[in-house]
Amino acid sequence: MIRTRPRPPRRLALCALGLAVSGSLHAQDMVTQSDWGGAGLLQTPTARMEPEGQISLTGSYTSPYARYNLSMQPFPWLEGSFRYMSINNRRYGRPELSGDQKFKDKSLDFKIRLWEESHRLPEIAFGMRDVGGTGLFSSEYLVANKRFGNFDVSLGLATGYIGNRGDIANPLRLIDDRFETRPIPFPDITQAGRRGGDIFRGPIGVFGGVSWQTPLEQLLVKVELDGNDYEREPQGNNQVQDAPINIGLVYRPRPGIELTAGIERGNTAVFGLSLNGNLKNARSNAPLLDRPAPALARHANAVPASPANADDDTESPGTQAAVIDWSGIADQLQSEAGIGVSRITRRDRELIVHGSQNRYFFGAQGVGRGSRVLDNALPGDDSIEWFTFAHERVGMPIAETSVERQAFADYVERRIDLDTLARKVELNPPAQQHREEVYRAPLERFQYGIGPGYQQVMGGPDAFILYQFSANLHANWRFSRHTWLDGTVSYDLLNNFDKFRYDAPTNLPRVRTWQRQYLTTSKLTVPTLQLTTAHQLGRDWYGMAYAGYLESMYGGVGGEVLYRPFGERWAVGLDVNQVRQRNFNQRAGFRDYEITTGHVTGYFTFGREQRVQALVSAGKYLAGDIGATVNVARRFDNGVTMGAWATKTNISSATFGEGSFDKGIYFSVPMDFLLPRPTRARANIVWQPLFRDGGAKLVRRYSLYSLLGERDGEFLFDNLDWIDR
Repeated sequence: MIRTRPRPPRRLALCALGLAVSGSLHAQDMVTQSDWGGAGLLQTPTARMEPEGQISLTGSYTSPYARYNLSMQPFPWLEGSFRYMSINNRRYGRPELSGDQKFKDKSLDFKIRLWEESHRLPEIAFGMRDVGGTGLFSSEYLVANKRFGNFDVSLGLATGYIGNRGDIANPLRLIDDRFETRPIPFPDITQAGRRGGDIFRGPIGVFGGVSWQTPLEQLLVKVELDGNDYEREPQGNNQVQDAPINIGLVYRPRPGIELTAGIERGNTAVFGLSLNGNLKNARSNAPLLDRPAPALARHANAVPASPANADDDTESPGTQAAVIDWSGIADQLQSEAGIGVSRITRRDRELIVHGSQNRYFFGAQGVGRGSRVLDNALPGDDSIEWFTFAHERVGMPIAETSVERQAFADYVERRIDLDTLARKVELNPPAQQHREEVYRAPLERFQYGIGPGYQQVMGGPDAFILYQFSANLHANWRFSRHTWLDGTVSYDLLNNFDKFRYDAPTNLPRVRTWQRQYLTTSKLTVPTLQLTTAHQLGRDWYGMAYAGYLESMYGGVGGEVLYRPFGERWAVGLDVNQVRQRNFNQRAGFRDYEITTGHVTGYFTFGREQRVQALVSAGKYLAGDIGATVNVARRFDNGVTMGAWATKTNISSATFGEGSFDKGIYFSVPMDFLLPRPTRARANIVWQPLFRDGGAKLVRRYSLYSLLGERDGEFLFDNLDWIDR
């Protein structure tokens, strides 16, 4: 009999977290969301982390505060959260501007694990709350957790809001007496984002508590010692606190849903709802309505060609090209594999399909389906041993994926495993060798489509959400495979922009804060109308030039050059644009403001198991300010990314205005995960606390780096299992 060692509770908890997405719930899973978002008890954070890739939407209400939180776990050791808070007994501003809208506060948190729990030592984390907002609820804390069977105990120290009770004098006062007290947050939104002078200041409060996993595996009990003194709330919004003890119940009717109810401050009810999922483990829903992959008609053990066809086997490539229906093969590659074929060539025993993948997000899936089409359509002898797919985008050669025909058939028939097949798959730069062209597809010059559009402005003083639904007509005309004209006409169908009355104050040219005028002046707009040409300039050099209405607010001319060496994890590009501000109606005509803007951008990818993509861009922005943008994202193997950016330029915080500098958080998910049909589109969810003029970039419709995605061989091989789907 094989005996197994019992797993420690920590290991069991991690396993349970991984099983949550697949529908299994384990009694040791005690990591839940707090009122503020992020892993915690009720009002207080813990040192615990959600599973890597987890995303949580949480709403909670404890009078007078309603909190709406989004938490992301890009790494096992890093948690990020942002929120909108409604302070329901305070007005946002003047009644003539905001009516009866409640005060809204936006904030950003992060937490970093410093030490992972071991048999003897607790898990330890450091975090900061309300980093990127007004600082009304700002706090810094150090917290530890230790698990004892079905109990998870936390204990922490905090300065600021979480430790507002001030149990211990701040030891940093011995270095500088400024640390002895903490400035009172002033409810002036023009100070939003100007944190720094109050960090680690003020007395220290003690907080902590315990989570108990009850015998009913769906139910947890939370008891915590709250470190805050609610009789000293920001904005003078003091609340009666009968006791510093908070008690709550968390019920999970099914994996991914948490319902919270309890009593806080000894006298106030709390209610919460959290929806959780794991983006790292998410997979495509596209197979639900996708057409089935064509069956292989020829197998590796097929009988050789009959004598009647023997002459075909010995014909030259040119003779074979005359009898094979290449046009029909191109049509099948489009319908079955999503490949828009530009031409087909041959070299010795290799057949090369040149074209762009227009349907499947995972390139391996298009390669696999294309290989099935070719294997069925070509002679079943050894005249063709390799299938190569020369990836193109707007006529530019990007990379070539080659798969050995016999190995692919063996894998489909399960005679070899995926690792063996991987050794028969190659990714190479575009070849410079001579190839015989056997087919050239006609150019499809005109394309159009009609679809819905949606825009929103969130968290402003006019209303919590201002929205617009529109009908969009998009069309393009191709002069060649490299040069095209495309544009969009948009008609406003439904909006609540009648409430949109606020123009943010600015000390800079209004390069973005005319937002209200651009959204409300006309129901019929032309957001873009752009002539673009793109070319490969050398083995690893690419270039693009464009002119027209480049975005809803700006038109002009520009160009981009990118150096992206094949097989490397870095690239560098330069874009330069001469633009002028468009009329508010977004049709013909321009305003007086004109500027030259451009950036040098470096792209870097770090890590193997935990891949990090970093973008550093330096140059001149639309308001004439000069500075840099840093964008860092975690990319999971399935294509999901979680990231954040910040822009700092040579203007002062006072000149920038509310927020001090531009920043935001985002995550991007393949639409395959949301729709039952395959698509290469992505859903991008962006949280930008403020829409201001400093650090504003031109929103370019096309980027060379994103157009050249097939040069990323790691993404191909990370998802090679899609080759047989």
